[in-house]
Amino acid sequence: MNATNAQSPGTEAAPRSVEKVMEIKAPVEAVWKALTEADELTRWFPLQAKATPGVGGKIWVSWGAPIEGESEIQIWEPNRRLKTTWPFAEGHGTMGGVVLTVDYLLEAKGGTTTLRLVHSGFGHGADWDTQYDSVRQGWDFELRGMRHYLENHLGTPRRVIWSRRPVKTSVEATWQVVLGSKGLGALAAIQGAKSGAAYAFTSPEGTHYEGKLDLFNPPKQFSATVAGLNNAYLLIQAEACGGAPEVWMWMNTYGVAEEVCRRVQGEWDGMLARLLT
Repeated sequence: MNATNAQSPGTEAAPRSVEKVMEIKAPVEAVWKALTEADELTRWFPLQAKATPGVGGKIWVSWGAPIEGESEIQIWEPNRRLKTTWPFAEGHGTMGGVVLTVDYLLEAKGGTTTLRLVHSGFGHGADWDTQYDSVRQGWDFELRGMRHYLENHLGTPRRVIWSRRPVKTSVEATWQVVLGSKGLGALAAIQGAKSGAAYAFTSPEGTHYEGKLDLFNPPKQFSATVAGLNNAYLLIQAEACGGAPEVWMWMNTYGVAEEVCRRVQGEWDGMLARLLT
């Protein structure tokens, strides 16, 4: 998976694109539905969604106001290609008159699917850098979350555990505090680990986390499976937003009781309040 920064020699820098390629062990029809149907979208991407299919149709996604918006479908080729506008750039999908687009290209290979994503239109300079870096980092997790859902929990509704808090320290310091011994208690267990490695640690509150690392990019991102919560998918992220870091703790759960999710949510909320107030 990579990001590109195209530029023609001797000319003004061309818009930047984020490009990701992922192999998914699921039929192309299932991947297409995950990208285009409201119920399927909410099982890996937004908390709420609405979808009107076909060219000129709309896909609305929301993580709760103000993190919500509507995309317009520009290309609709079932099981092959979907292209939409991006709803979250300044000016309802534009910045400086440039429309951001997301192109999903699917290729079936037996029972597996190759998904190529091209998120295009990012300009250059400080006005764009934060958004570009945030989108590039976000797709790393979101596409892995989709793969985890399709390969392990297809058709199962999702419950999300989500704690989020702005902080005034650096990304590096925030990472050390939240994952350290006074926080989640994960740092000693994952320090120096590689993607795909097994891990295990227990939080100070007594919740045991065990599974496999998926995305490990310290001091910014850590995602992993959580076996004890029915193979849930966990993300911890420290990101600079508008110059100040923000911590996200997010977990996609499937078939986990609501009261269990509420308990973990309370642990996370209390921990971030204690550490970062």
